[in-house]
Amino acid sequence: MFGRRVPPHIVFAFSLLLAALCAWAAVAALTSDRIVWGVLAAVFAVWFTVDAFRSYGWAQAKKRAEAEKRAENHPNLK
Repeated sequence: MFGRRVPPHIVFAFSLLLAALCAWAAVAALTSDRIVWGVLAAVFAVWFTVDAFRSYGWAQAKKRAEAEKRAENHPNLK
């Protein structure tokens, strides 16, 4: 948006938080017989959970890339 990306660990933390909140809202809505709102909240909970796992994968890929880059710069580390 402003030329800078949000770090993957921040995306991971907020996605997990939002997934937990949406899951709680889904359970609360479904137990009070509000089916539409419960299903909608459950869909968002799944969405944010998938987003959290994707951002975790990005963070791991970034760590691997940095390790490979360091290994290329230091031939003794291979």
